Amino acid sequence: MSKPKSVFLSAISGNILEYYDFTVYSVFSSVIGHTFFPTSSEFVQIVLSLGVFAVGFLTRPIGGIVFGYIGDKYGRRPSLIISMLGMTIPTFIIGLIPSYYDIGYYAPIILVIMRLLQGLCISGEGAGAAIFILEHHQNLRPGLTAGLVHGSNIAGTLMATFVGIIIEQYFYQINYAWRFAFFLGGLMGLIGFYLRLKMSETPIFKMLSKQKRILKAPFTNVVKTAWKAMFLTFCAGSVASSVLYLVKTYVNVYYHNVMHFSNTTALIYLSYSSFIAMVSMPIFGGLADIIGKFKMIVLATVAILLLSLPTLFSMSSLEVWQQILSLTILGILGGAISGSAYIFIISLFTPEQKFSGVSFSYNLGIATFGGTSPIIARWLVEETGLFYAPAFYLMATSSTFLIIVYFMRNEIRRLFKITNK
Repeated sequence: MSKPKSVFLSAISGNILEYYDFTVYSVFSSVIGHTFFPTSSEFVQIVLSLGVFAVGFLTRPIGGIVFGYIGDKYGRRPSLIISMLGMTIPTFIIGLIPSYYDIGYYAPIILVIMRLLQGLCISGEGAGAAIFILEHHQNLRPGLTAGLVHGSNIAGTLMATFVGIIIEQYFYQINYAWRFAFFLGGLMGLIGFYLRLKMSETPIFKMLSKQKRILKAPFTNVVKTAWKAMFLTFCAGSVASSVLYLVKTYVNVYYHNVMHFSNTTALIYLSYSSFIAMVSMPIFGGLADIIGKFKMIVLATVAILLLSLPTLFSMSSLEVWQQILSLTILGILGGAISGSAYIFIISLFTPEQKFSGVSFSYNLGIATFGGTSPIIARWLVEETGLFYAPAFYLMATSSTFLIIVYFMRNEIRRLFKITNK
């Protein structure tokens, strides 16, 4: 597969399927909490369930090192293939795990192990798929392309949400129906694995191999020579994921467990906010091609700082139009920062160290701030009694990022010049 459409579709389809596998857990977080955690408190069950969701992010930095090494040492293609297969198997197993009432504490232990494996293997996706496509077709608009790839992550989330709505509406009488969603993910993962096998290696990596520019120890090299780029990538991943995982995960928890809407309504709201984010990503990625990636990510972060509080406040309104408006703005904010983040971080590294630098640093930011944002948001609401309390978390991450990029603005421009040569 070397044609532009074939390369793009193969990378994107695998990306969609992997993110379906990873996020379908959040769609069924309530029933998973009831199935695997014995407690009479709904709040404790949902917190434990979200805690296991966050556990899936702990191994992402480790996976970033592993898949970064594979991507920079052996090729982008093997990294994406192994990542795909590694996501598929744990997803299928989650659907098979007996409940706590059947096997006791073995149930949550196995669940945690499978989430750790998922977190490890998804580290090769996302920005890795964007690197793969951009290295195949350098004449494409990089910001728009990276935004489309990031948007495909949301497409996987939407698929998981739609499956959740269908199961909720038509199979609600079957208490194990949620398992069907994981079996479906395993089946689709095998399809994605097949598509990945048909892909060819990127011309850039072939050139690096031919010129003997492959690094013996990519991760060690990038830590020694590009630690500033790694730090900036970590910061970008932190602020982008803190917003995006509220859109992709917390919206469902908020409207179902905090506002006590029906699960179907909460999933519909989750679908809507995720859709807005998905559509926004390529738009703002394309805008980065026009006004510049540095300016775009700064403007997106300023918007988060200014609009988080009124947006989260409106989410708690009983007026439907205010709820829709707030979800629209939240989705746009998530799309704006995430749509510009990929091309920003990819442009900080040279081809020899790109996969390792991006995979570890961005996943470390996601693990630290993205995976924890839903549970922190739920905790803030519980402790303060303020439905809009998660806004303070977003304001903290965005203001910190703005301060950092202000003091490192000259370094950012220097790195862009080096990698664009």
